Amino acid sequence: METLIPKKKVGNFVGGVVSPILANVSLHDALDLWVEPGVQKHGRGEAMRCRYADDVVVAFRVQDDAERFSQVRPKRRGKVGLDVAPDKTQVLRLSRFHPSMKRRCTFLGFALSWFPDRQGARRVKHRTARKKLQDACRRIKEWIKANRQLKGKQCIQALNRRLHGHDNDDGLRGNRASLYRFYTWAKQCACTWLNRRGGKRKSLTWKAFERALDRVGIALPKMTEGKRQHVVYA
Repeated sequence: METLIPKKKVGNFVGGVVSPILANVSLHDALDLWVEPGVQKHGRGEAMRCRYADDVVVAFRVQDDAERFSQVRPKRRGKVGLDVAPDKTQVLRLSRFHPSMKRRCTFLGFALSWFPDRQGARRVKHRTARKKLQDACRRIKEWIKANRQLKGKQCIQALNRRLHGHDNDDGLRGNRASLYRFYTWAKQCACTWLNRRGGKRKSLTWKAFERALDRVGIALPKMTEGKRQHVVYA
């Protein structure tokens, strides 16, 4: 998997919002039209490509094909003036025959790994990537701190909208643990900062705060996969 960036500066756009768009246009020729007819034809096993803008995952059944692709791809990228982001590029093993969280890849903000379900069948598990979850927790804490002067019900209603938004992005099947971690963190931050309004000392215990949330109606984590317009491919 890799993230590609323009190798040479194009005007003043490198590093801006248009940079992935330029890379996306170039990648159609540098990757899409090369992997499907070329790599699959000359490889020993199956190969598949999954790309969203400038984030790419190319999977191979045979290890030799993956290593050969890794050696040849710099020449192909160089023809269109692209380079890779070193910290986001790696060759790794992700095999259903050796399911483990130690063998995982991160794509579009999700950590993907094989795992056996309750029936013993091997499936791909989606979990919110650690860095993405940490960033989400930091943002919700900053929002609660900045808006703690809102009235109780108004504050929780605004918080609910942000919890629903998080579920819309991360509510994939199998990702329940990550959703509840974010939900629990948001509740803890709300209890902490709402108790600090006006410089007052702590006035609500955790149990009293939870009873207040039940009366107002805080949004519980919810799986939203299949109910959204966008799809995350594994």
